[in-house]
Amino acid sequence: MSVKAWIGGCLSAGAPAAGAAWFTVAAQGPGAHAVCGPDLGRDEVVAAKSQGVAVVEAVENARYREEGGSAYLTTRVKTLDTLKGEFGAALDVTQGVKNGGAPGRYATGDPDRYAVLEPGSQYVIAVQSGSTTGTAGTEAWAWYAEPAQRGLAGEREQWKQVLATGPEDPVTGGCEDVSAGSVGEQR
Repeated sequence: MSVKAWIGGCLSAGAPAAGAAWFTVAAQGPGAHAVCGPDLGRDEVVAAKSQGVAVVEAVENARYREEGGSAYLTTRVKTLDTLKGEFGAALDVTQGVKNGGAPGRYATGDPDRYAVLEPGSQYVIAVQSGSTTGTAGTEAWAWYAEPAQRGLAGEREQWKQVLATGPEDPVTGGCEDVSAGSVGEQR
């Protein structure tokens, strides 16, 4: 059986904390597999399962580190619009990246739903854990980051509508059997 796993962690006051996980495991039948964790390819699921959602501008990549076989990038961001939860005016956001990164050359396994925060660009981020207050020495774990392609007003409208309506299907964090063609297609 083949296994593809991506595991991230977060930092809070310099200590490792619980992080996000996304697992895809091949199943017995052709074209089917199990997905564990929420489907972050659906905005309504991102909104429902996240501690906070905001439109931010990346200011600077402040720190990169590798630990336990994983790599982490902490980026200082400026909050442009809070869509869910509470966010300080500026805060440090940590995300998992591929090992061996260098300034301007960081990458993730899924750039469509988990873009690397590049200074000078705007993003919609969803925080799974950590502090969003911006207090010195704290960090938030972003498990979702997407370029703000609709502009600030467009993202505000999109996410306010998503937050108001919620997901049509129950949102669980458990495993679901899905067909190979359905993963990541819903948006």
